[in-house]
Amino acid sequence: MYTDSQRRTHIYDLQRFLRRIQQEQGAVQPLAPDGIFGPETAAAVREFQRRGRLPVTGTANFDTWTAIYAAYLALTDLDALPAAVDFFPAGADAKLKRGDKGPSVFVLQLMLGTTTPHFGGTLPVPLTGEYDADTEAGVRQAQGVFLLPQTGETDRATWAALTLFHNSFFGRTPLAWTLE
Repeated sequence: MYTDSQRRTHIYDLQRFLRRIQQEQGAVQPLAPDGIFGPETAAAVREFQRRGRLPVTGTANFDTWTAIYAAYLALTDLDALPAAVDFFPAGADAKLKRGDKGPSVFVLQLMLGTTTPHFGGTLPVPLTGEYDADTEAGVRQAQGVFLLPQTGETDRATWAALTLFHNSFFGRTPLAWTLE
């Protein structure tokens, strides 16, 4: 027997899938999942059907559900973290500091560029691949937020705090969890 609880769970999942699709399409006000198939959900289904050249009914029949789920899976694949990539230099006492260059610095700048604006309105760190004054300033600011010594050098503790914040803030599963 199909219970009301199961029905609400399926509707909630449908709404969650549609919300992710709408976010990718730049919707101003994406669907808020609530487990109730109301007018907003029907409109979102119709819009998906229209864009997907499916019969526009506003109901999630098998073909519509399958297409919505496939679109959702394609988007979540794009959200996935890369597998087992360690950008931080090897060695227990390794640090990134002013004058360093390379992929590790570039990844650091990417993380700083997306997180430091949330620390107090500073501008994103430019992506240069070189540990310059802007990178050092961004690291100092992050260290202050994480209550770490504000050296401006990226040690393992700074890297770990920054990556944890970045992954948590952007809703990504920490890489260590995906490798266990």
